[in-house]
Amino acid sequence: MLKSVSVAVAFVACSANAALGHQPIVSDGSATSAASAISLGDVDVSKVVYHEVTVDAPRLWMTVEGIEGQELYVQLGLPAIERLANYRPSVAVLGPDLPSISLPFEIPAGLGGVLLTSGDVVDPTAFDEPFSSTRSWILLEKDVTLAKAGTYFIVAFGPAGQPGKLWVATGREEKFSLDEIGQLPGLLQQVRAFHEASAGAPCFLLPLAATVGVFAFAKMRSARRRR
Repeated sequence: MLKSVSVAVAFVACSANAALGHQPIVSDGSATSAASAISLGDVDVSKVVYHEVTVDAPRLWMTVEGIEGQELYVQLGLPAIERLANYRPSVAVLGPDLPSISLPFEIPAGLGGVLLTSGDVVDPTAFDEPFSSTRSWILLEKDVTLAKAGTYFIVAFGPAGQPGKLWVATGREEKFSLDEIGQLPGLLQQVRAFHEASAGAPCFLLPLAATVGVFAFAKMRSARRRR
């Protein structure tokens, strides 16, 4: 039984990779500075952070560890909500040996950066996400070459402090652990809420949750037998 369930989970995992790509992270509004930045781990692994820009959380800070010459892929987008049609946030990549940069907030000493703005984007690229049944607008994407080994920060912020919503995606390698797959049903409900989509869950969520649940049950039974 365990073998067949493992195959089923592997199939679901492959489906998740094919459809979702990015590991979703929903910001709780606390990553407002370098000290509280969300750690994204491996530069190459695909992750996306959803953030609501508010008075209390005007910026979203994330951090990665990079090596010299590595390419950091960054994508900036919005949930496709009509009131955000003209919302144009920015994202900056900060790190050692990058060019001098001027930003409307304080950054860690000794760091330079690359600023990516979307103010001149007239027609964002529409993107339909079938895995979560949500729709987004992609404003920009860029590969930033890391100048040397060290800690790099990615900071997204709204125009002139205006409230709104944005998301930042990094990396291109689609990779999910079993634990991450098990968390997807709850996370994707949060992603749908962020996009202000209807409350109904995408049709795959029930079989996904059931498959992961059966896998966990089978592992527990196998462990008991070994005892």
